[in-house]
Amino acid sequence: MSSRNDILIQKAARLTRRAKAFLYWENYGPIFLLAILFISLFLIGAFSGLWQYIGDPFRLIALIAAVIIFVLAVKRARQVKKPTLSNARRRVEIDAEVDHRPLDTIHDRPAMSDAGWERHYARAEHTLENIGPPKARPVLAPRDKYYLRFILPVALLFSLMIGTGDSFERLRHSLTPGWITGAAGDDVIFEAWVDPPAYTGRPPIYFKNTNKVEVPEGSELVARIIGTKDPTRLRLSGKRGSKHLALTRIGPDSFEVRAIVKSPSTARWRIGEQRKVWTIDTRKDTPPKVNFVRNPEADKRDRLTFGYALSDDYGVETLTLKMILLQDDEDAPMQIKDVDVPLGAPIRKSDDSSAALNLTKHEWAGKKVKAVLHAKDGLEQIAESEPVFFTVPDKIFIEPLAKAIVEQRGLVLAGKTEYEPLPKLSRKEWSNRPWFDTREPEFRMDRAPKSIERAALLIDAVTDRPEGLFQDPAVYMGLRNVAARLRYAKEKDHLAGIPEDLWNIAIRAEFGTLGTALQEMQEAEAALRDGIARRAPQREIDTLFDRYNEAVDRYREELVRQAIEDGNTAENGGGGGGEGMNLDQIQELLDAIEEANRQGDSEGARRALQQLAELLENMQIQLSQGSGGGGDGGPSGGDMSEEEKKQLEDLADLTGKQRDLQDETEQAERNDQSEQELDPQELARRQAELRDLLENLGDTLPAEGEGQDGQGEDGEGEQPGQNSGETGEGDGEGQSDAQNRSGSGAGTEPGERGAGGTGELQEQFAEGIGAAEEAMRLSEEALQEGNLAGAGQAQEDAIRALREAGEALAEAVSRQGDENGQDGDDPLGRSDDGFDSGNDTADIDDRDNATRSRELLEELRRRAAEQQREAEEREYL
Repeated sequence: MSSRNDILIQKAARLTRRAKAFLYWENYGPIFLLAILFISLFLIGAFSGLWQYIGDPFRLIALIAAVIIFVLAVKRARQVKKPTLSNARRRVEIDAEVDHRPLDTIHDRPAMSDAGWERHYARAEHTLENIGPPKARPVLAPRDKYYLRFILPVALLFSLMIGTGDSFERLRHSLTPGWITGAAGDDVIFEAWVDPPAYTGRPPIYFKNTNKVEVPEGSELVARIIGTKDPTRLRLSGKRGSKHLALTRIGPDSFEVRAIVKSPSTARWRIGEQRKVWTIDTRKDTPPKVNFVRNPEADKRDRLTFGYALSDDYGVETLTLKMILLQDDEDAPMQIKDVDVPLGAPIRKSDDSSAALNLTKHEWAGKKVKAVLHAKDGLEQIAESEPVFFTVPDKIFIEPLAKAIVEQRGLVLAGKTEYEPLPKLSRKEWSNRPWFDTREPEFRMDRAPKSIERAALLIDAVTDRPEGLFQDPAVYMGLRNVAARLRYAKEKDHLAGIPEDLWNIAIRAEFGTLGTALQEMQEAEAALRDGIARRAPQREIDTLFDRYNEAVDRYREELVRQAIEDGNTAENGGGGGGEGMNLDQIQELLDAIEEANRQGDSEGARRALQQLAELLENMQIQLSQGSGGGGDGGPSGGDMSEEEKKQLEDLADLTGKQRDLQDETEQAERNDQSEQELDPQELARRQAELRDLLENLGDTLPAEGEGQDGQGEDGEGEQPGQNSGETGEGDGEGQSDAQNRSGSGAGTEPGERGAGGTGELQEQFAEGIGAAEEAMRLSEEALQEGNLAGAGQAQEDAIRALREAGEALAEAVSRQGDENGQDGDDPLGRSDDGFDSGNDTADIDDRDNATRSRELLEELRRRAAEQQREAEEREYL
């Protein structure tokens, strides 16, 4: 019985809901009929693209009309009473023509007495079982005589089919409250291209004669529409769905869209019936590949050299040598160090590239490591090579003091652990401490790692009595400074920079000022190389290039000074033999680097920089002296007299003092007076002293051939001007003057040493001295006036003129030696009397002493590094 009752209740509810819906339609349908017709017409215009084509005011009028009519219909509908549940039940009973309200009875219960209720309820159930559904009554037909209620839905469906895919965007665009300008599809221009990611280095990819392209993953689509003031948004669809992209106005009637494409996608624009579709396929960026071609080993210059092969879709951007220290204790934590391998530009494919890394300053120098190459592309995908094993090259020092400094540097590098905690003191103990800064070992050195304490003690021992041990004050002062920093350090961060300082001090102790200049030049070269590789701004490159030029100049000056002190000789005063310095080649390489960088040729600049670095590091300056033949006390060809050596030394020393004064002038210009006050008037006084030295030096420098007796092979020569009478009266005076200027001796025809000879070099020397003196005078005047910038420029000109004068003088001395050596002797200085000595085919080692010494030293270093030799033998080597 209960189940039957539930079924009847559900049937009654269903019939009631249907009747209620009919009542709503009959009450509100006629009211909203006109509004629905206008809204349907507006939607048809939107979906079909009509409003986009004709624009405003027609679209705006239709939108306003539809909105007004709809608002009025809502206002009328609010005045109509809503159908109730009782109204719906009566509608069912009326349409079924039944009495006694069976739909109410099925939900009722007797209120006072059950007498007769069961019979009444059973009759209601019987009626409800046979009752039929309510019927809809036509309410629109009397008002819609043209059957628009059927035509408009069909038209709306047809417009949706026309705008498939763009219907929503067209509707959104049509509902825009602003003014819309009509646009004909034929008047619109579509443009699109794809910008690959910057790391690929590929140019933009245009849709030329095709609507489909393949691009790298992560490329940027750039689409433009021109010729309409109110376009729709671009639709971009792919595997992850579709989306409409906002527009950016770039002109009165032009817009742009940018989007990153990470998967195959389709971009589409539609104006009226005109449609533009671009299909974009993406290509995945595969990880790079890297492997060793030649295992790492040390070369003659103590560099780690190896060969490697690379390949990647768009180029490997960074290459790293990851080294793992091999330790005897297997339980010790792994130690890893990374070393960047310079690539210059990204490399797409290379079957055999070479790398040369200077790791002599590395804290693992001389230790065995396992290493792999890590290659990373622009998408930061990493590839790893097979591991290799090698010993990190170290620099072998010969000088005992330099060796000791390097050992102390190793102790400092080993002491990278944290300092022990500060001791806890009572308030009284704190109050008893001195207020000024003292050494306080319990707060400093006693807390340091043992290796740091040992390094400080060793440096103190080395520098305790410097007499006879330190030839260079800079080495001694540098070690004292390091010792003080070690003693006063309170934590490991305070030790930063000490290993680098100790290395520079060791280089200075081993090679003198030449080693320091070489170190500065290598550091400037590394900075310039890094700037070129990372495509730094031009202003930064120019600054780095200027610093590198200055470092090269300092190194050349030190080479000249070293050659003068050692008395080395050469065939062409500007450069040595096979490995000597060629000044013209150096200048050509400097110009090539600057020009390649200016043109954006980073690879060309890198190659020229590499060539110049190798040339400068291997070159020797050898200065030969002039010789006038076999006069008494005259130097023989190929040897430099003490007087000439002293003159060149004085000129080089004057150049160094002028450069020091320039550095102080630049320091004063920067207002960097932390150590001493730099008064421009004091600088002017010192500049005047240097100018006086230059004048005295110019007075003591002899003219060409001075100091020689002018004798030929037989020892009998003519005095200057003796031949003037033999050449005619008209030429005698000029020849005599030329001879007086050149100092030529007997047996030399007037004017024989003209252009290209030592006479021209003597003239260049005189011009250089005069230019240097004038520049010093201008510098002195500028300093007196407080014009530090102008003084610095004049001092730079003076340095350049002094350098050119020194080079001219050195070459003149060299050429005199060559000419005198060939005046009666063969190139080896032997007597050439026209007979064969029998030694012309002898196997003679024509290498100079410095070359042979360097080769012997490199061989000793190579043998000393061979671990298979006995310990005693390696120590002896």
